[in-house]
Amino acid sequence: MKRLTLATIGCLCLHGLTPSAQTPAPEASAPSGLIVGSGNFFSPIVSNLDRAIAFYHDGLGLDIAESPSNAEANPGLRNMFGLPDAHLRWMVGHPSWMRSGVEMVEITGAAGQPVERRIQDVGAFTLIVLVRDLDAPFGRLKQLGAPVVSRGGAPITFRFGNGKSRGVIVKDPDGHFVELFQFDPPRETTAPASANILGVRVRLSVADVPQAMQLYSDVLGLERSARDDFQNVQQVSAMFGLSDAQFRLGTTKVPGSGLVVEFIDFKGVERKTVPSRLQDPGSTRMQLLVRDVDRAIEALRRAGGSVVSTGGAAVELTGRAGGPPTKVAIVRDPNNLFVVLLQLPPAAPQQGSPSR
Repeated sequence: MKRLTLATIGCLCLHGLTPSAQTPAPEASAPSGLIVGSGNFFSPIVSNLDRAIAFYHDGLGLDIAESPSNAEANPGLRNMFGLPDAHLRWMVGHPSWMRSGVEMVEITGAAGQPVERRIQDVGAFTLIVLVRDLDAPFGRLKQLGAPVVSRGGAPITFRFGNGKSRGVIVKDPDGHFVELFQFDPPRETTAPASANILGVRVRLSVADVPQAMQLYSDVLGLERSARDDFQNVQQVSAMFGLSDAQFRLGTTKVPGSGLVVEFIDFKGVERKTVPSRLQDPGSTRMQLLVRDVDRAIEALRRAGGSVVSTGGAAVELTGRAGGPPTKVAIVRDPNNLFVVLLQLPPAAPQQGSPSR
């Protein structure tokens, strides 16, 4: 997929607003860090899978599989979650032209408690969806009762030149943030003409952007794009549902996938850290493919993270059709994002090729 060219906050043209505040990153070299790719980019823990499906399929417009999957016969997967006795059901929704997507997970039998965060609170996670037409999905989401975070309960207009880009943030039934953004004029994309969703990215609210960038970029290997100084842009604050908040943004990309991962923090507004457990509706996971899961675990531990998988270490998931297992772990990072680390087994050698 051809990526949109502007580094933006939720594709807000924020860097274009204040180019002098931006600290450009050095050119990215060939992937050499621990992170080598991404899986499902947004995995909200939900209290009711049917309600979540209605939001992400009926409202947002993601394609959905025919029926949910479950882990009743998969103890390895339950151990990956650190919940060997829980009941897990999940469904993946994705834009019609993308393989990865939103993995909604319902966890029962584990005494989960709802967690509520504001967008400025540490641990808040936002799915950013770029669309051709904002009004259609926004109208459907409002009909489903989705709370609107943006001030005035309506999209905010961003006037740059002759264009009138628009953005709005809503909440899903469990309080996860979803931003819709429509560029005007439209940005170049390779999404099919029939698709309304043109691209996605994700944003994590953190305690300190430089610390998050040091961990995810310098240590784990996300490709660093840029980092801003604190700034106050009224249109952005309005979209966030805030008044005169200052914020700064760090922008990275996942090697091998081009998925943009943003880190944001705030000042001039009351905020707090809201801890949660993996089984609590309102928690969020993100999948990352790694070169070495044990080294990735150790890096996150040194930064203050903790392993939630059973035994406090990676577990193995049985390979398909008798193939080699996949080594996996879930780690709660220092900002309360649950990171799924997947170390895929080596690819089987092609016929006639020497094995390694």
